[in-house]
Amino acid sequence: MSSSAVDVSIVIPCFNQGAYLGDAISSIEPGPRTIEVIVVDDGSTDDSSVVAASFARVICVRQPNRGLAAARNAGLARAAGRYVIFLDADDHLLPGGIERGVRALDANPACAMAFGRSVRMGADGRHVSTEFPPRIDRDHHVEFLRRNVIWMPGAAIFRRDRLMEADGFAAGFDGAADYELYLRLTERWAVHDHAQVVAAYRRHESNMSGNASRMLSETLAVMRRHRPSDRALISAWREGCDGWRSLYGTHLIEEVRGHVRRREALAAARKALTLARWYPAGFARELTKKTRLVLRGLTSHVARRSLLQ
Repeated sequence: MSSSAVDVSIVIPCFNQGAYLGDAISSIEPGPRTIEVIVVDDGSTDDSSVVAASFARVICVRQPNRGLAAARNAGLARAAGRYVIFLDADDHLLPGGIERGVRALDANPACAMAFGRSVRMGADGRHVSTEFPPRIDRDHHVEFLRRNVIWMPGAAIFRRDRLMEADGFAAGFDGAADYELYLRLTERWAVHDHAQVVAAYRRHESNMSGNASRMLSETLAVMRRHRPSDRALISAWREGCDGWRSLYGTHLIEEVRGHVRRREALAAARKALTLARWYPAGFARELTKKTRLVLRGLTSHVARRSLLQ
């Protein structure tokens, strides 16, 4: 298929997501557009490649496990479309979602990316009630420094030539590589928020976003990389850092507490070190709280002994 014949390339990175991959591929409805679907099997040990091969005209690229950013970049290198959508193997595109994205970019030729919203769904694929962030009409880079309104990559559509010019996804931030890309693109080019619902984000136990330790460290590493030199942006950047620490740091604290309750000392210590490095205020607060509990226990013990004497 020649590049001139392809409107949109759908790139699906997949690592051991064979249980969901078929649903992701089946959710793709081209509408009036000519599309290609590229599945990048990133060293899966399950039947992901078999599932991909069961769909006619799906291109399957296989590689040793190199991580999510590398898998997306491998799909980008193979893509022939004017536009590219990255759909995670456990998520869905919604009917009309591709067309909404294409129209948004067609109507805004200066924009490197257009994006909408994604509804949440459970592991069983059922949609759940979702409150969407408001539309961003201007100052997109400032807003992305504050937060990431693109909850899953499939809600965004990109101009392939701009992605190639930007060198695709950065290595070393698999958990936040998409967010890092959005920050780079919005700093360099215009983008468009059409705010329409175009995709569905599946929540399940093996979501990468559920790994609080990884998400905290990698997201804040991205924020460090994008610390603005312009003083006018520092306030938004700090707000974003505080928000990510609060979000993932709170989850990580709960994970540490769970490990402590189960007497899983090594896991608790490892995550506590991550917390101390990336969310020192939260770590100090927990340490102070724990110290108070220990002192309270010692005080009660001493008081009981005094009564017995």
